[in-house]
Formats: sequence, C-alpha cells, structure tokens
Amino acid sequence: MISRISRHKYVPAPSHEWLMLATIFLLMLLNFLQTGMIVFAAAPLMGELGVSPQEYSLATAAYACVAVVTISKQRWLVERMGWKYYILGSLFIFFIGCIVGFNCRSFDGFLTGYVIMGFGGAAFMTGARVIINLFPPGLIRLTGIKSYAYGLTIGSALAPFLAAHLFMTASWHYLFVILMVVSLLSAITAAFCLPGIPAKEEMRSQSHPYILMALAAGSFLILYGFQHGNYAFFSNTVLVCVFLLLGLSSLYYFLRSMVRHNENRPLLSLKSLFSSKLYRNGVMLFFVCYLIMGSNSYLIPQILQQGLGFGWSTIGNWYALGQAAGVLGLIILMKILPKRPNGKKFYVTGFLCLLVYGFVMMGLTPTTSLQTYIVPALFVFVFFTVCVQGTVAAKAFAELQHDETIFSHAQQVKNMVSQMSVALGISLASIGLQWRTTIHYGVLNQHVATNDPVFVKTLSQISSVYSTHMNSDLASKAGFAWIASEVHKNAVILAGIDYFSLLFAVGIIGVIVMSRQKSLN
Repeated sequence: MISRISRHKYVPAPSHEWLMLATIFLLMLLNFLQTGMIVFAAAPLMGELGVSPQEYSLATAAYACVAVVTISKQRWLVERMGWKYYILGSLFIFFIGCIVGFNCRSFDGFLTGYVIMGFGGAAFMTGARVIINLFPPGLIRLTGIKSYAYGLTIGSALAPFLAAHLFMTASWHYLFVILMVVSLLSAITAAFCLPGIPAKEEMRSQSHPYILMALAAGSFLILYGFQHGNYAFFSNTVLVCVFLLLGLSSLYYFLRSMVRHNENRPLLSLKSLFSSKLYRNGVMLFFVCYLIMGSNSYLIPQILQQGLGFGWSTIGNWYALGQAAGVLGLIILMKILPKRPNGKKFYVTGFLCLLVYGFVMMGLTPTTSLQTYIVPALFVFVFFTVCVQGTVAAKAFAELQHDETIFSHAQQVKNMVSQMSVALGISLASIGLQWRTTIHYGVLNQHVATNDPVFVKTLSQISSVYSTHMNSDLASKAGFAWIASEVHKNAVILAGIDYFSLLFAVGIIGVIVMSRQKSLN
C-alpha cells in the first residue's frame, strides 16, 4: 500500500486526504512549537547553560542562517528526492538534533543540536504550505489551508505554556522530548500520503556552490550583526556596521546572480517573482508584520518581568492565553474571507487592532493588572497578526498559483524574508529598549538626591519598614536599594510606553495606507 501511494505523483488518493491534512497540521505545529519554546525560554536556558546573552546570540544567528540557506535549497532538493523523502529526511535530521539537544550538558552541545535542528526544521513551514497545492483546487485545498493555519496558531499558543511548565516542574531537556514525539507523528503521517517521485531531470532548477556560499555568508553576517548589536551596538558600533555591510554585500551578490541567470532555471526565480506587483507588496507587508512580531515578542516578556515584576512562569501562562486568541481570530477570518474576499476591510481592521493595542499599552503603570489589562491587549494584538498576515497570505500568491515551481520559490523567499525581519525586529527592540531605558533612568535618577523632598520622605518610610528586621544603617541601605530597583522598573515601563506609542503611530499609518491601496485586495 505504501508503494502504491508513493507512486502517486501529484494528487493524494481521496482515502488518504486526512493523512495529508494531518501532515500539514503537524508540520506547522512542530515548527511553531520549537520556535516558540526555544525563543521564549531563552532567558532560563542561558542560566541553565551558563552563558551570556552575547554568547547565546551565536546560537540564534547560526540557526537563522542555516534556516535561510536550507529554505533557499528546498525546491532544488524536492526536485531530486520527491516530497516524501524530502520531508522524511528533514524530520530525521530534526529528530537527530533533538536527541543531541536532549543529551547536551553544555552550550557547545546545545549549539550543535540547535543547528542540526535548523537543517531539518527549515523545511516545515514552506513545505507544509507548498504541499497544500498537491490537492486539486476546491474545498479540500481550502481545508488544507485551514490545517496549516490552525497548526500555526495552536503551536504559537502552546509553546510558551509548555516551556514555562517544563522549566517549573521538570527539566528544560524535555522540551526536546515533546519535539521528538511530534516529529515522529509527522513522519508516520507523511510516509503514508506524500508522493515520492522526483521531477524530471530537464525540469530541475540549478544551484552554484559559490552563489550558495554568498547567501550563507551574507545571512550569517547580517543576522549575527543584528544579534551582536543587541549587546554591543553602543560600545562597538563600528564592528556591528562592518558585519552588516559585508553581509549586505554578499546578499546583493546572491540576489544579483539569481536575477542575471533567470533564464537558466535558477535556484530562486526572483525576476519572475518580483515582476508581480501583488507579490512585491505582499512580501513588503509580510516584512512589516514579522518585524513588529519580532520586536513585540522580545519586549513583552522584558517589560512584564523587569518593569512589572511578574515571574517568568506566570508570564508564560498568561502570554499563552493571549496567543490563544489567534485561534478565535482565525475561525472568524475563515468564515468571512471566502464569502467577502475583498481584502481592504481585513487590512484596515488589522491595523486598527494594532492602533488599539498601542493605545491601550501606552497606559501601563507599575500596578497594571496582567489578567484584566495586558491579556486583553494581547488578544487585540493577535487579531492584528491574524487579520493582516492571514489576508495577505491568501492574496499575495494569487498570481503565482499556476506554476508549482514559481509558487514554491515564492513561499521560500517569503520565509527567508521572515527569518531576517524577525531577527531585525528583535535587534531593534533590544537596542531601543537599552536606549530608552537609559534615557528615562537618567531623568528619574536626578530625583534620587538628598535635596529632593519626595525622595527623602520615601526613603524614610521604606527604611522604617526595614528597621523592624535590621539595624538602622542596614535599613537605610535596604531602603535605598529598593528605591533604585523601583527607578529601574519605572524606566523600563517608560521605555515600553515609548515602544507602544510607536506602534500606535504605525497603526495610524497602516490604517491610512490600507484604506487607500488597491493592489492587495
């Protein structure tokens, strides 16, 4: 039976459509579980591994670089291996990386396992989306898109919840056990439904090692420059700029080569892709969305932990609940979009949600409630991502559906851009948080002086509380330390308010632009 299914070239047998849908769902679930858990657990992982944020940034940059290069080669590999063996091979490599991660006891072991996971895991998101096109046009293809979207939203919601609870009740190594279980389930379903016949030799795209090396070098230098800039931008600006300049030069060489050799079935058909205005605008909008998502995913835990003083496990639980709103938003979008396909209302609604999110979060105070204030705001933010990204995903590729290879290249380029834009968003958020926190701390610290009556009164009150447990000299020092801590917390909150004010402005601009544009509808 497996042999018969493997010989099936393009369309899965009707009796195995549910296996194809399960494969799509599990690949997306696996992709967003591993991304969400590793990124959310970065702070405690650094503590467990005994490394600094700057050292840990090497793992993030290496994974993203491997992912970008592997995504660029996806179609090239599928044409030579067939979908079944490509996905099974990717899952096997990912599984090996999880085993290395589970057994590691040092940062070197974690880095090795994480990079191996990148070689395999880069296939999941792009692969799941392109596999949907193996279905014939009609209702079943729409069901495939729903499976893809639900895997994304459910994985994003489960990741912080699982990471928080595993760190509190077990060991961080069990993150990899969960990923291994899901990857095994994915392999079982994929083995029974994916076609195994590769493309004919004359139809295969070509790849040159030097061009691929340029992509790898450019991706790594840019991503490492972004990540290194998180911790050394102000102290070593020249080195960061050199990284970025060399990386951009290498990427320019890669892109120029892809355009120049377009007639010879290149690795990525960039000239054909970007001749579509709809696709160009869609990729630009994806870039903006991923940039905002990357910055927000970095800043929210920082503000909640450093500014409002919530524990990491508490943040994980409530952040997961906020992400769960994506499932509800997706259900609503799936109900309305097929009946009323004009995209303008969804884009405007999405940026209105971003506007509201920024406006609400501008009201942060040290006593803000996590449950009744921040979680509802996160609901609104997730509606922004669902409305905008879900709609542009349905619209931007409409002109490229006729050619499976071009469509695959379009998905690859979009996901390569997403890796870069998320890294850029995280880096800009980190640099901005350092900058604005320092500015606000300097202003607030001016009031920590003996000639300020508010400071003197507050220090006296806090010291009197501590004096019931220690002598007056130690109580005064403890009171001063408490005030210094509160000054830092308030500086972080004010920096966060600056960021949310920027999102509010972006939301206004987005509403205006989306209400006037026509090409993405």
